[in-house]
Amino acid sequence: MIEFKNKIEIRIKTTLNKTEDVKKIINAIENIIEVNCEVSDTDIKGSTDDFNKLKNLYEIFRNKQTTHIARKVLLRNSKDNVSKILFNKQAAAINSIVICEKVNESPLGPIVMEINTEDIEEFIDWFVPRRKI
Repeated sequence: MIEFKNKIEIRIKTTLNKTEDVKKIINAIENIIEVNCEVSDTDIKGSTDDFNKLKNLYEIFRNKQTTHIARKVLLRNSKDNVSKILFNKQAAAINSIVICEKVNESPLGPIVMEINTEDIEEFIDWFVPRRKI
């Protein structure tokens, strides 16, 4: 993975439903990105400023050939150097990365990853580059 040179802040969160096992939801988050999680009665969240934490996701997008979907979602959700991408919580719990385009595509609520950096378009080009035809 090529180094990302700009300062970055990555936040991840999901709602915690009363029927869900906290350990399983933390595991689902860690299947996406390894962060220390904070748990409250209503949600689980974590953050990091280390772009290397994205290595797993970076590789998964390339191996599953889903770079173009992630790129489309990140570009559409970009505003003021912040973007977000949603993941299906149930899929992440079984170590499968499934991107949601809308909140309701994950019945128990999505896992939301938000990226804040100086130049969000540069980040997107680095993280999920355009496919060459």
